[in-house]
Amino acid sequence: MLAGPIPTLLPLLLCLATPSWQQPPQIQVRLAGSRNQAGEGRLEVLYDGQWGTVCDDDFDIHVASVACRELGFESAVTWAHSAKYGQGEGPIWLDNLRCAGTERSLAECDSNGWGVSDCNHGEDAGVVCSGPQVRLRAGAQVGEGRVEVLQHGQWGTVCDEKWDLLAASVVCRQLGYGTARQALAGAQLGQGLGPIHMTKVQCTGYEHLLHECSFQEAAQSGCQHEADAAVRCNLTPALPRCAWRGGRSPEEGVVEVLVPVGGALKWGAVCGERWGLNEAMVVCRQLGLGFASHALQETWYWQGSPEAGEVVMSGLHCTGTELSIQQCQRHGPVHCPAGGGRFSAGVSCTNTAPDLVLDAQLVQETGYLEERPLAMLYCAHEERCLSRSADHANWPDGYRRLLRFSSRIHNLGRADFRPQAGRHAWVWHQCHRHYHSIEVFTHYDLLTLNGSRVAEGHKASFCLEDTNWLQRRFACANFGEQGVSAGCWDTYRHDIDCQWVDISDVGPGSYVLQVVVNPKHEVAESDFSNNVMRCQCKYDGHRIWLHGCRTGTGWGVRAGGAPVGRGGAGRAVLVPAPETGPAEGSRRPSRPSPGLRAAYSAVHTPLGRNRGHQASRGQALCPSPARPGRGVWVPHSRGSLLSPGDQYGADAVQELEQQQRLATNLI
Repeated sequence: MLAGPIPTLLPLLLCLATPSWQQPPQIQVRLAGSRNQAGEGRLEVLYDGQWGTVCDDDFDIHVASVACRELGFESAVTWAHSAKYGQGEGPIWLDNLRCAGTERSLAECDSNGWGVSDCNHGEDAGVVCSGPQVRLRAGAQVGEGRVEVLQHGQWGTVCDEKWDLLAASVVCRQLGYGTARQALAGAQLGQGLGPIHMTKVQCTGYEHLLHECSFQEAAQSGCQHEADAAVRCNLTPALPRCAWRGGRSPEEGVVEVLVPVGGALKWGAVCGERWGLNEAMVVCRQLGLGFASHALQETWYWQGSPEAGEVVMSGLHCTGTELSIQQCQRHGPVHCPAGGGRFSAGVSCTNTAPDLVLDAQLVQETGYLEERPLAMLYCAHEERCLSRSADHANWPDGYRRLLRFSSRIHNLGRADFRPQAGRHAWVWHQCHRHYHSIEVFTHYDLLTLNGSRVAEGHKASFCLEDTNWLQRRFACANFGEQGVSAGCWDTYRHDIDCQWVDISDVGPGSYVLQVVVNPKHEVAESDFSNNVMRCQCKYDGHRIWLHGCRTGTGWGVRAGGAPVGRGGAGRAVLVPAPETGPAEGSRRPSRPSPGLRAAYSAVHTPLGRNRGHQASRGQALCPSPARPGRGVWVPHSRGSLLSPGDQYGADAVQELEQQQRLATNLI
């Protein structure tokens, strides 16, 4: 062992310097300059009481992600440089902005400092964000509506338990509207459909996103859609760029717009050609008058402003979701052959509107194939409910292969759904011997996966009524009034004429079944985005599977997609057809659904028992007049409820109770 001096261990002193840290300033962000959608535009920041822009130097997707989340969107899709969305005004607040992507606000990111920049507005940055996590639906004005949140990839509502102004203000600020004016409870702006995601929401009022607040999952809370929460936000007054004149009431008149003409702002009229409900909806919302009830292409009986007689806007095309008429597509140079005057566009607005939503689950559960003889399809052929190849078929011999299903259409709005045409204008169809109040009430399409149509069908509203309501307001029997009351529904059974898609010419493959209610927007609604339902469809040439049926807003079934004909929800079996039913060997749905207008025949259960019973006729869960929005299980005069002591057995009662719970969830 070598001897040597023992090393001296000197203590190492680490000096920890505590940095001086300041709370980042409170800022607001917004998007400007986009004509397309709310999720993209020039990025602007409110700092020290003044709006300014952000320079594109060092700007990247991480910065865009922080900005999008601060705006209330899920994430950033991309970003834009060189003032793609136009040059802003005022100071350039941020330059060389660098974010990690995890910050809650742009104020937490590194930069040159507030207002320190060598950029000009030709370098203004923009962002494109993905869909928002919260939205407002069925509001009569901009900045109000039923609150819906995106959770687990599906839109749902918020229960009003403990709902207050603090939570409502978070929603309004997340959507860029500022603070809340009212926190509304009790589904005052209409009931939603589908899941209820949140309840007992409690916010401090300073959160950027509603999901940052304390809340409970509503799945086991017992909340129903009659308790859906809604908000009304405070909006900053803006320069009026749209007006109405000369109507018989304060809710109607000739539309007048303020647009730049020759370097100056000028009031003028809108060409009535191509003017429709979507355009009228935007105008009514922009004016704070609610929803459109009528879009008028001629206004000769109303007198507009003398200084606004010239047509300054034509060729308008709106989706119906724009915040102002100026955001809609339109002609560059004005082109209005009919001129203004009596052919100027007009609107009639209302505070309430219906809202039709198709029951996607019923479509999925009742789909089946039928080979129907041509001899039974003369009337359907006359009403153009068969594909064009039927024109050259060997009548009356031969068959058509039909994809059949039932449809139940709910009116979730706050007003009755009524045909635009009065009874004097309904069209009589001699073959079926009934009147059509709307020639195309629903449209059915079978699409390829890339959206090409391979088969189509349609259904006229020959009998638009309240199905099995305690006190019907609309019943089409004996040439009665047609319509669907607010809170109730209309059901079209699978076995009535034209309730199908003719797929005789379609080969095996994967398709999409699409059903559109009120496809031509003939009747105004508070929300057209939920009028479309789509199902995944697998066809092997002999059998068909429907699964994943959902409405356009994301409501609907999230089932495992049990194939029709293979057991599970919507199982179908081959049964001999009765004389009055489909042709022999037709596929019939094996599970009775409440609310249909007639009974199903023999049923084989998954356990192999042949019950051979009929579904109790005419039973439906309808709103009680004594308490709107509540459901009561009522028998129709043509049938009665099953009871535990009847001949059908307890298993049938259990199945019916399960359907009752399902229907309760749908209301």
